[in-house]
Amino acid sequence: MATRLVSFIGVAAYFILSSWLALQCGAGTRGQALLAGALALPSLALGLYGGVLIDRWERRKLAQCAEVLRAVAAGGLALFASTGELEMWHLFVTTLIIGVGNAITLPCYGALLPAVSVDDRLVRTNAQWQIMTQIGTIAGALVGGVLVGAQGGSALWMPAAAYLGAAALLFLVPAVKPARREVKIGLVAEFRSAFTVLKADRKLLLVTAFSVAPVGFLAAANTLLAPFAQNDLGTDAAGFGVLDSAWGIGALVAGALVSRMFGERNYANLSKALFLTGLFAVLFSLAPGFRSGLAAGVLLGLFLSCANIMFPAFVQRDAPPADLGKILSTVFAASSAVQLFFVAWVGIAGTSVSARVILLVLAVLMTAMGVLLHWLLRDSGETAPSSS
Repeated sequence: MATRLVSFIGVAAYFILSSWLALQCGAGTRGQALLAGALALPSLALGLYGGVLIDRWERRKLAQCAEVLRAVAAGGLALFASTGELEMWHLFVTTLIIGVGNAITLPCYGALLPAVSVDDRLVRTNAQWQIMTQIGTIAGALVGGVLVGAQGGSALWMPAAAYLGAAALLFLVPAVKPARREVKIGLVAEFRSAFTVLKADRKLLLVTAFSVAPVGFLAAANTLLAPFAQNDLGTDAAGFGVLDSAWGIGALVAGALVSRMFGERNYANLSKALFLTGLFAVLFSLAPGFRSGLAAGVLLGLFLSCANIMFPAFVQRDAPPADLGKILSTVFAASSAVQLFFVAWVGIAGTSVSARVILLVLAVLMTAMGVLLHWLLRDSGETAPSSS
């Protein structure tokens, strides 16, 4: 849990710093979309192979290597910034490298959770994980917003130090040997095996497919948060950090209450979480000012985090250990594909469509996906609580 806390201090701080520094380099909505694309592209290109690595290698060591990679990238960017010669392409290349680290660390941490979970209560374990994530996100966003206003690009040493701290803390996590197959098979055969597992379990297939929705929405919305804060809500760098933290506050509440609100095994509540996320995303996108945006952001963070807690918990519980890394990496890669599609859309639309309008469209789509998942679960007779 401490590793997750420190790691996400770095993640949040880098997001705030890179997004605001991109604005200072003259990047508008298109520039933010390009930066988001740099973060997502490695997950799409390497995510599937990363899933095989997660299932074949010792996951703690793999996560440590990825954390060190992110630290080196952020530290190198800090050096460029300290010379006063920071340019947009520096941000792009660094974000691309950090995206490679993300493609490994995010699904790798998710695959580690079942091994350290107590009595198979994975919703509760993911909720605790989410609490640490959001404490780190709030701290990183607040401090990152203040530091970038006071120190500019020199503040990039902060996420670099956080990534190194996370790598060190991973030594305290027990090593877990990966599930081994009796016969080693190739990459294509590995994923064919995982797909066969999904085809045989309709619940797992639906949950895995719709897991992309909340993760993809969060990735896409993060692309727009900086221009939305600056252009639509009229705030500065510190206000941008506070706005990002409002989502984190809602997520903290979700981590504390999700088991009581939705339970451990009721599949119908997955669709409810998606629908409520979409509803409050609509309110957030229509917020007329900074204060109303903060209030709506807390509620959006609450239900978005409930979805992002429950979907992976159900996948972790139902997926075979030998295929868990591949399934989680596939979800992450698919969410990156959604984000890249969105980046291309923003690149075409440019400044002709405001961040507020695009956020509203995404919110409506999320609401529709909640309704669709409810219908599919009801049609298959799987809206009742699982007895497994």
